[in-house]
Amino acid sequence: MAELTSSNPRTGSKSKLMKLKHHLTPKRLLKMQERETPEGDSVKRRSVKKLLSVRNVKPPMQTTAELQNTSNKMSRNESISSDNSPSKHPKKQRTPKNSGVSKNTIVKHLKAKRLSNAKIIATEGKSLKVPQANFKEHVSPKHKLKSKELDTNDEPEFDRKDASINDSWEMAVKRARGRPDGEAAVSLEVKRARREEKGKSGEDDQVKVHDVKKKEKAFGNKIKKIASKKVQSMKTASKEIKKGLKRKLSTKESSEEASKRPKLEELTKKERKKKRQMQNPNFELIVKTKHIWEQLRRHDLTKEKRQKLCSELYRIVKGKVKELLFAHDTARVIQCLMQYGSQEHRDGLFEELKEHITEIAKSTYASFFVKKILKYGTKSQRNHVFRSFHGHVRKLIRHSVAASVLEYGYNEYATATQRSAMMEEFYGPSFSLFKDHAQTTLDEILISQPNKRDMILSNMKEAIVPLVDKTSLTHTIVHRAFYEYFTYATAKMKADMIETVRDHLIHMLHTREGSRVAMQCVWYGTAKDRKVIIKSLKSHIVKACKEEYGHMVLLAIFDVVDDTKIVHKAILEEMLKSVHEVAMDQYGLKVLLYLLSPRDGLHFHPDIVKVLEQGDGNPTSKKDASLRRSELLQAVSPSLLQYIIDHTKELVMSNSRLLLILTILTHVQGDPTSAMEAISKIAAEPFVSGNLENFHIIEHPAGHMTLKKLIKNDAERMKEGGKVLFSEVLLRTVPEGALKSWAACNRGCFMLISLLELGHPTVSAEVQKELAPVKKSLGKMDFKGAQILHNKLSTSPP
Repeated sequence: MAELTSSNPRTGSKSKLMKLKHHLTPKRLLKMQERETPEGDSVKRRSVKKLLSVRNVKPPMQTTAELQNTSNKMSRNESISSDNSPSKHPKKQRTPKNSGVSKNTIVKHLKAKRLSNAKIIATEGKSLKVPQANFKEHVSPKHKLKSKELDTNDEPEFDRKDASINDSWEMAVKRARGRPDGEAAVSLEVKRARREEKGKSGEDDQVKVHDVKKKEKAFGNKIKKIASKKVQSMKTASKEIKKGLKRKLSTKESSEEASKRPKLEELTKKERKKKRQMQNPNFELIVKTKHIWEQLRRHDLTKEKRQKLCSELYRIVKGKVKELLFAHDTARVIQCLMQYGSQEHRDGLFEELKEHITEIAKSTYASFFVKKILKYGTKSQRNHVFRSFHGHVRKLIRHSVAASVLEYGYNEYATATQRSAMMEEFYGPSFSLFKDHAQTTLDEILISQPNKRDMILSNMKEAIVPLVDKTSLTHTIVHRAFYEYFTYATAKMKADMIETVRDHLIHMLHTREGSRVAMQCVWYGTAKDRKVIIKSLKSHIVKACKEEYGHMVLLAIFDVVDDTKIVHKAILEEMLKSVHEVAMDQYGLKVLLYLLSPRDGLHFHPDIVKVLEQGDGNPTSKKDASLRRSELLQAVSPSLLQYIIDHTKELVMSNSRLLLILTILTHVQGDPTSAMEAISKIAAEPFVSGNLENFHIIEHPAGHMTLKKLIKNDAERMKEGGKVLFSEVLLRTVPEGALKSWAACNRGCFMLISLLELGHPTVSAEVQKELAPVKKSLGKMDFKGAQILHNKLSTSPP
């Protein structure tokens, strides 16, 4: 089909008419054609709507020719009104109610008129291709509704606003000529083409009409195919968006990408992890550093090889240390380099990170690097770390990660001055901002500035109370802050603080200051406070007994708590269920000894006794101390005697448990005969001198001392009027001739000497009777014990 071009009068540019073909419906083309007819025919193109606009006037009867002319005029009027309407779908036209022309007749003539106009376009030399598909697309439901209404027998009335007498055909033509530039240009081209082909015959009219319809149909099919492809591509793009893709691909690109790239769901867990890691811009660098780290952390590397790997690793990570330090895997690489690297490498890492110490201390993975600096760094580097903490101690101690770093530095590497500097931040902002190096402790500050006592205690309370419910309550620096507060607080302040911390004291028993705080709470707390404290220790008694400082809290409870029933039920019962575990521990042993013989200088250091004496004058305890101790001893005596019976051999062969057996048999309330018999049965076993595999209790280093101590303890029992003596039980238990075999070794001789020196007539007579046959043999033996025993037997009265 030939192309028609038109010149735009406004822009001066040329555009092809074919570019507008999807906008030009047959109806619009007809309007453009009619607009270009000569002005002499304007009367013939007058609208039927305008002729019938006079109200209540019936038109005269029309002939067939006049009816055809009227239908043509009405068709032109519809085209003009359709172009002037701003809406895409014009309002339906109403015919006069009493026009005398039926709607069915008008519709038939309109169809005939459209067909004739199509023939006119076909006869032109350069005819236009009118897309039938587009014409169908532009038929709106509103047009369909109009055609349905016209098929009915009802004749709607004209709208009075549209039926204006003054609206002449010239004004309608004027409005119609004000069309867009493209349509005006198209109308000029149509007019020019018609003039060129004016003299040609119309023999091929029917053929060209057929060609136009055929091409219209082909064009419509092509439009449908393009539209279906577009819809398919849009569906594909929407599916990709639902799957979480970040960009839309065309149909071809999406198919190629789908064939090359596997779906995320099809990948294994390891492959998905690697895919995520590859998105890191430092992925290749991380892979290299981890490969070196795997070799560097081996313990069988030579010093030269390790230094070579450290140098290579430092060369790779230099300048990117901070980026790598905050990741969970590469953080270990940097820590390893700090540990095994040379001093040059450590200095380089420190210089790169020294301005970010506080930030690093808060990171879950990077915080360990600060600990490495404290451990492997120089003294100046450690001092820089502590200076970095200055002003941030109260914030860092509330941070779950940074608090452990602060605790590590405070306990392991901080000097006394640095510890005091860290504690000063709890006293108030003035002490953290304006440091006085002459005053390093709270005691010195209060002596020089006593008027600031209330202000300091108020700031300390404000700082430490929020730490009660946090994990940082387990740290030493927090315990020291609590201890200093209790040391200088008034009775009212102590009471308030005890009520706050009484449920959480179990987390403070493992440090010296923390145990002192718990003891202060036990001493100065009310009966209700003490009850809450004891219940909070439930299920932790055995662990508390084995704590270096925690067992002191139990001793304080035994000293001051009047309610011995709750002590027995909550503490002693749980402890006695695991009495062997407690007795085998050095601190647990002190708890048992304190129940048997409290504040005994034989078992407890004077400093410990001095600390425990601080709670003697507390205002809460009313019961007599001796009565309280007697009730506790009565509660534990049966279990301790049974414990000796069940673990006799293990106890008598242990030098450290010798005092426990002696104390139990000496101070226990009840009959100790069964426990003494259990020990005597071990001594009654057959004795063979010189057996190095299984030491008899007589030759055992700890066993023979246990027997000697128990025999000497009988002297005190005799003074106190005790009816049961270990010596009598022993001689009654051992078989006849056992004492002769004991005299064959040095230690056995010394034990027999102890029996003779006891001074008990029955015991001395029994020993002399048993040793009489070997008296001469003892004189011939050269070891010291035999000589002393021989002299004793010789000088002793028969």
